[in-house]
Amino acid sequence: MSSALRELRRSPARVLSSVFALLLAIGAIGVLAVPAVAASSLRAAGERDQIPQLVLTTTDLDDHDLAALSASYERRDDVHALEGQIAAAIELPDVGVVDVLGVELGNQRVDIVDIVTGRFREVAGEVVASERLADAGDLSVGDAIGVAPPIEIVGVGNSSYWTAEPVAFVDVADARDLAGIDGVNRLVISSPLTDGDALRVLADDLRGDLAEIGVTVTSLPEVIPAGQHPVEEDIAQVSLMIGFLGIVAGLVALVLLASTTNTLITERTGEAAVMAALGARPRALRRRLRRIAMTIAVAGLLIGIPLGIAVANVIARLVLEEFVGVTPDLAVSVPVIVGSALFALVGARLVSARAARRVTAMPLAEALRDRDGNPFGRRWSERLLARLRLGGLRGRIAARNGWHRRARSMAVALQVTAAVAALMIVASMATTINDFNAAESEPWRWQSQTVVAGDGLDIDSAVADGRSEVAIETVGYFDEWDIDVLGLDPHTSMIERTVVSGSWFDGGRDVVVSAGFAERVGVDVGDRLDVEVASGTVSYDVVGLHRHRGRAVFVPTDTLAADLGRPGAGNVVLSLADRPSTMPAGATTTALFVDLNDDEASRNAILLIFGAIGVVVVSVAGLAVASGLAVGVYERRHQIAAMQAVGATRSDIRRIVLGELIPLAIVGTAAGLGLGYLGARAIAQSFEAADAVEIGFTYATGAIPVAVVVVLAGCVLLASVVVRQVGRRTLAETLRTS
Repeated sequence: MSSALRELRRSPARVLSSVFALLLAIGAIGVLAVPAVAASSLRAAGERDQIPQLVLTTTDLDDHDLAALSASYERRDDVHALEGQIAAAIELPDVGVVDVLGVELGNQRVDIVDIVTGRFREVAGEVVASERLADAGDLSVGDAIGVAPPIEIVGVGNSSYWTAEPVAFVDVADARDLAGIDGVNRLVISSPLTDGDALRVLADDLRGDLAEIGVTVTSLPEVIPAGQHPVEEDIAQVSLMIGFLGIVAGLVALVLLASTTNTLITERTGEAAVMAALGARPRALRRRLRRIAMTIAVAGLLIGIPLGIAVANVIARLVLEEFVGVTPDLAVSVPVIVGSALFALVGARLVSARAARRVTAMPLAEALRDRDGNPFGRRWSERLLARLRLGGLRGRIAARNGWHRRARSMAVALQVTAAVAALMIVASMATTINDFNAAESEPWRWQSQTVVAGDGLDIDSAVADGRSEVAIETVGYFDEWDIDVLGLDPHTSMIERTVVSGSWFDGGRDVVVSAGFAERVGVDVGDRLDVEVASGTVSYDVVGLHRHRGRAVFVPTDTLAADLGRPGAGNVVLSLADRPSTMPAGATTTALFVDLNDDEASRNAILLIFGAIGVVVVSVAGLAVASGLAVGVYERRHQIAAMQAVGATRSDIRRIVLGELIPLAIVGTAAGLGLGYLGARAIAQSFEAADAVEIGFTYATGAIPVAVVVVLAGCVLLASVVVRQVGRRTLAETLRTS
């Protein structure tokens, strides 16, 4: 402790800047703990609310058959509970389309709804709103909503499965009136199975038993293995990408630590030589010298680890509240803490080892005589540089200083590189996300979609007219991917039919596939595509690849309707107007295209997190550059004082410092622009690989001038500040000190 305090008194700015940079970096690395922190909260909430492992939507299933089915399956070892629900949708004034879920509130065993405020329903027309619905409509307990029939909110509650959605939880009887059915149309199953394939086998058994009693599954079963939450994988993916920036911050901090410890150790060349002359062993001397870096690392850890825990929990809360609607409890990831500690301690040990070996290997006579510890001209390259004509005196001095401390010069260039790369990655992610959202919606031409509350394909094709079409939207399963299966008229005007390869379908069993998805799963024109849909596995012939950016296949409506067991029907009306001219019987909701594709809040949340970590990287890098520059000027304080004694002005000194710094900044900026391009592109490609979609990549070229100006302005500012600090002492004091 005494040695650490002595180092702090001797070089407070350098030591504190290294500690501060290291703790910021460790805090940024804490982002890697977000998946573990989020998973613990999600799984705890899922276990509390008995989140279902299997969800099936069906045609009308009456109470008698439901009771028999539940009793039969609950005797199996792979089923804990099977319950029925009613799923419908309504359009609320000033809120939009919301899901309505009919359940036995207060008596559930699966997908349990817990009351936050208010109470459960007691009489007809009373509903419990999810917190997301209450927030979306600025609603509270006691509010009445003027729909037919009117409903009143008597409670606000949550369900882990529905918490991210605006949902109205109603009594089963009320839901039957809304959906126009006599039984239930949704089955939720709690199961101990942790394997997705085993759950699909269970779903096939259930689908077969339902078919025997005349009930059809209307959409692909949703599988959620026990102990998991459906959004865990997405959160882990985003957190990993952000964590890479944290690792960059850590590496930048280590570069700063290396520069600082190298200087501190080199300054002790004479002290180490005296100790060696008195009989100290080289190994013991190296251990003593390395203690400087280890002390800085420990100090950074003491503050950085709590900061990392705070960062992980804050980001986890931001992500979960924005995307899932869950407020997580405080959680700690032990592996990330241990990894951060090893990163700092091992890194400190490695970066200080080289300087310690160099100092202890120096001959005693030379070490005792040499105040600098590393005089210019010792290496052949330095002697060669002294012979070269490099412009005026200031240019030669700047070149000599930069080359003499090559490790520090390289460190400054690398730190500028990291800062510029972080800036360009954040900016490029913003432009990429915005361009992807625009490209994803661009092929579509419809303005509104209308659905009904019913049992699946219940819209007759006769509803179609010149400006409206009956279509089908359902979910399929192919090559371990959930995909959108979209039934459209071969001559549809609801989407741009131009393809990037092959042709649009004419009918029959032809299918067009999203080009990005096709590329990632190895599908091409002429291939046979086997897709699992609600009715089973169906086969199509790939005739074209479309520029649609998602995971989607486009099939003739008539073909898909027949495959789903309802020829000539659909489940959605797409219109070129705000509402179709002829509303289908039982229509309950009409949603506008602009509303369904407006997810600005989610995009901003992701960019905010990327931006925050990017600011940390830039801050650490800027701090490192400032520290390295200050150390370099401090080491040359006698040289600078001597130059001032013979007439050099502060402006001359500033020009020398800038002459040394600007070339490094230019090199670092150029490298940072390149690495920023590669890093942002790699992040975009990792998202594409993880989701099997075509995200695309847009490099933020508009941010290049900003990055260049920021770096150059920062160099001028740092040079001015550092030179001003040197000028605080008188020339006599500086020249007198050793």
